[in-house]
Amino acid sequence: MENSLGPRPTSPGPATPLSGARAALLDLIRAQGGPCTVEDLVRATGQHPNTVREHLEALVGAGLAAVVDGPAPKQGPGRRGRPAKHYLALEPESRTEGYAGLAGVLAAELARLAPDPVAAGEDAGRRWARRSLGPAPAPASASDARRRVLAELDDLGFGVEPRPEQAREPVREAAPGQAGALDESETVRLVSCPLLAAARDEPGVVCAVHAGLVDESLRLLGHPDLASRLEPFAEPGACLLTIGRR
Repeated sequence: MENSLGPRPTSPGPATPLSGARAALLDLIRAQGGPCTVEDLVRATGQHPNTVREHLEALVGAGLAAVVDGPAPKQGPGRRGRPAKHYLALEPESRTEGYAGLAGVLAAELARLAPDPVAAGEDAGRRWARRSLGPAPAPASASDARRRVLAELDDLGFGVEPRPEQAREPVREAAPGQAGALDESETVRLVSCPLLAAARDEPGVVCAVHAGLVDESLRLLGHPDLASRLEPFAEPGACLLTIGRR
């Protein structure tokens, strides 16, 4: 049976991020369960037909939707013409599939050859942070640094979500004074992962890379007093990430 713990794979997206309105329209087309017309979408959204058509053209151009012929119109007086255009949502081809496979091979080699695979993974994550963040002005507060790191993770495809109110306390919380204990901490859920297959095969390496990325990002943003704790596959649908003071 498939492991139900941990996040889902990150869904590939268009090269250009969608606006909220177009993303919502794409979700609506997918929810229809089959091809739908401009008129169907106008009724569902209340938007002007020209606005819906403009969004649909952008979705087709991005490879996220396709135009298909609908049923022929009924014949009769005043009922002539070609079939109305219907729109169908498409699942985009993954542009990261090859990179994910390569990441899995590299993680396996690191686990096999490195004297300390976890430390090597963390070091790789720190290098990743230095390359992706580069020189950056320090945020005014620790909470700003935390928000910026979480936004970076979201951009990378980790699907950052707040935990429900009833589950705000991190699971397996370390006791004060013990290794891994964090003060003034808050935990978020990572509900998708861009390297999920590699993380399942080599969690010690791949998840260490992600942990190193977060810790080094916090340091680069001028807050070495902040640290993180990543709990891979901690609960159904998510990994858990806690950021707090050391």
